[in-house]
Amino acid sequence: MSISADVVATAALSRDSLIFLDPNGHKVVHINPAAEKQLAAAKSVLRTGTEIKQFLAYLAKNGEFTDGDAVLAVRTAMNAISSGKHEDLPGFRMGKTPFIWYCDKGPGDTVALVLRDGGKAQELAKALAEHKTFIQHLIDVLPTPVYLKNLDGVISRCNDAFAELFGLESKDVTGKKLGDIAPKSLAKTIADHEAPLLKSEGQVRDEICFVLDDEERSALFAASSLKGPSGAIAGTIGSLIDVTSLKKAQAEVAEASQRLTGLLESAPIGVGISSRETGLFKFFNSTFSNMLGLEQEKEPSDSILLSERYRKQSLKDMDMLGELHDVEIRLRRPDMPEAKWLKTSLEPLPFEGEDAVLWWTSDITKQKHAARELQNKANNDELTGLANRARFMQKLDQCENVLRGTDTPASIFILDLDGFKRLNDTQGHAAGDWVLVETAKRLKRAARRAEEVARLGGDEFTILFINKGGEKEMSVIADAILDEMKQPFLWEGTDCGISASIGFSVFDGGSCDMSEQLRRADKAMYEAKAAGKARYCVYSQALEPELHQD
Repeated sequence: MSISADVVATAALSRDSLIFLDPNGHKVVHINPAAEKQLAAAKSVLRTGTEIKQFLAYLAKNGEFTDGDAVLAVRTAMNAISSGKHEDLPGFRMGKTPFIWYCDKGPGDTVALVLRDGGKAQELAKALAEHKTFIQHLIDVLPTPVYLKNLDGVISRCNDAFAELFGLESKDVTGKKLGDIAPKSLAKTIADHEAPLLKSEGQVRDEICFVLDDEERSALFAASSLKGPSGAIAGTIGSLIDVTSLKKAQAEVAEASQRLTGLLESAPIGVGISSRETGLFKFFNSTFSNMLGLEQEKEPSDSILLSERYRKQSLKDMDMLGELHDVEIRLRRPDMPEAKWLKTSLEPLPFEGEDAVLWWTSDITKQKHAARELQNKANNDELTGLANRARFMQKLDQCENVLRGTDTPASIFILDLDGFKRLNDTQGHAAGDWVLVETAKRLKRAARRAEEVARLGGDEFTILFINKGGEKEMSVIADAILDEMKQPFLWEGTDCGISASIGFSVFDGGSCDMSEQLRRADKAMYEAKAAGKARYCVYSQALEPELHQD
């Protein structure tokens, strides 16, 4: 059995894989170039004269069927092919390429197998537009209502989907003019659109309205010039897709959108809807506008909230998770007196016929400030603003873990005020508090290179230095601190008579035990007091000979 040369030529134009079978023995009669290329791995069992069951057996062994049951898939495919009717066949994958396929009656009494790369299914419409002659051989199996008309306006061929638009079968439509089966107004509209296509090659697309069975209908109309074998225009090929239900659905969606925007306007939190593609806000309620300061914006977009890079990542995360919750954003616009903290959630949303993003946004600035205040109270000395004992000890633990086993130099200072108790007794606690605050300021100036400056409690302060030098460098810093502390503390015009005694320990990370080093600094500080106050002492083993005997 063989097929005509014009069918072979037409099949060669197809981007889909075409296999034509003898309906009796189901042997391969012809395969087109696309099939030879896409199914090259199976060429040993897919050539003229072989039975299709050999190809199915090959698929069962080397391919992967969608439903996972290769035996059942092969049996189903063979039964469908044997029926000779139009039927979808079980999808399969060869290598990385997924295929969808179906069988149908082919040209010249053959059985046609049409295989399509599943990843390129969307290219079908383009392929049909480029290969007019090939469309004629596939028109019967297309789901879209399609017709062919000659130069006289007679329908030479149509598929069942087109005939069903008018409640007819295709055999009742073929050979008639459109005016014989369709409303006169519709026939005239289509004829007017097609008139230019009969003079020169071209295409036309339009949305048209007509009345059918006393009901207003809407349809998407498309037509192209159709050439004959000689290359001359021989008629038109067109499609008519009824979108009446779609139009009604769009109207209902528009109405629902209006109701939605009404509800969102009264929502107690900020709500905005932005275009997925452009980022421009298509809707936002007054709460959202006030929160972001959009009153003077002509075309506000989500760039107010997210940078381009972060926007792409956020949309990617939203797509992966289905929605994105509780994203915290710090917002500071030029006209804002201070920065705001916003908590927002993103959800994908179809809006006014396009993909959009729904933003639920609330102002959490007050909560942020309250949390920060609590954190400050937990970690900072309330009077001086320096780190408190808890924060300083935590800092020591962190540094101990980092420094252990290294030769990084470090030092801990302990400073105790001289004359502070007498000041409190004679001048009162207000003077004492002022001296503590002033001491904190002076320590920050003199020890600006310190890792941490803290108030341990009472009139005792501590300073941590990391990688700022050894005993020589620390002695220079101790002198600078003493110089600061020797400046008079004048409270209400009277010198408070305050000085400071300092003790410090110098060590390296290899022998890092922060608690021990803190104790040593404290020991050195008491030695400084015992030696006359207003001076510093660096810890050495000579201060505790009983602890350092061999």
